[in-house]
Amino acid sequence: MGGEALFWIFIVVFTLLMVAGFFLLDRPRRSRGVPTKLSVNTDLSDPRGRHSLADRVDPSDTDSRL
Repeated sequence: MGGEALFWIFIVVFTLLMVAGFFLLDRPRRSRGVPTKLSVNTDLSDPRGRHSLADRVDPSDTDSRL
């Protein structure tokens, strides 16, 4: 067997291993019961989620320093 045949066999085997590794490792991980930051408990009556309402501001109680 010549050197060129060994080279092409190596290329084919390496390519198959890379494709198999890509399909095995490039998947989302299975959930193990650890909540992610996307699963925040939200209240339907408060559309902003978990944050409390901000205090109301009186527009007449300002100084015009700008």
